[in-house]
Amino acid sequence: MNSPLFVHQRTAALLLQHWHSGDLLTELPASLRPETLTQGYDSQDQLFAAAAGPRTGWKLGVGSPAGMRAANLSRPLIGQLEAKRCHASGAHIALPAVTPVTVECEVAFVLDRDIPPQAGRVPVSEDIRATCVTFEVVRSRFVDRKAVGWPSFVADNVGFEALVVSDSLGAGIDIPLLAELAQTTEVYVDGECRARGLSGDAATDPLVSLAHLYAHAAERGQSLKAGDVVTTGAMCQPFDLNGTGHQVSARFLGQTLSFTL
Repeated sequence: MNSPLFVHQRTAALLLQHWHSGDLLTELPASLRPETLTQGYDSQDQLFAAAAGPRTGWKLGVGSPAGMRAANLSRPLIGQLEAKRCHASGAHIALPAVTPVTVECEVAFVLDRDIPPQAGRVPVSEDIRATCVTFEVVRSRFVDRKAVGWPSFVADNVGFEALVVSDSLGAGIDIPLLAELAQTTEVYVDGECRARGLSGDAATDPLVSLAHLYAHAAERGQSLKAGDVVTTGAMCQPFDLNGTGHQVSARFLGQTLSFTL
């Protein structure tokens, strides 16, 4: 049941303080804690509006069949990408505080046209300007993002900290390309192989994730925009990093995507 006392603006204001300070919360105070995903997304929208940065796209998390079953979700969790937190290969990611982060190598699509809110819409080739590889850096404003519950994590913009985006690998829907990326991409940390592509129910299907975003946007009456980047969830095994000074790279199809932390 939704609490009539819940005010999403207050939740967003507290989370925004911690976005700026880098300090971590154990949990939200009871009066500020969203009880439903809808309340969480209302808080996220307010947080993103208050941050005053232009939106350049969307992120999806907990999107594999195995992940959604374990989390009791029918759809991946969805966050918003702030333009100033999205970078090209070779970027240095400066954290607001030295705390552990999770690194996920993902497939992303760049939309080639506006997608109006329309229930039941599915992705088609004409929707996709580019397919890219990305690194998402997840840094929740909570000490343990899984312990606080999914509505609170959604309010925290699904822990988004930064995104590093490769050059385009091609336009439209290219199933063989997506399969080859999942099978051959390797992730290195400080020169040592750390992760490879996921498979089976542990793997996220990028096109299914994109369809889930269409459905989410339709329910909330939001239009997706041409040029939006949609990073679809972990293609390779996610891993945590502690401290700074790390060099992270992905090798795929003769190319390299990298960043330092």
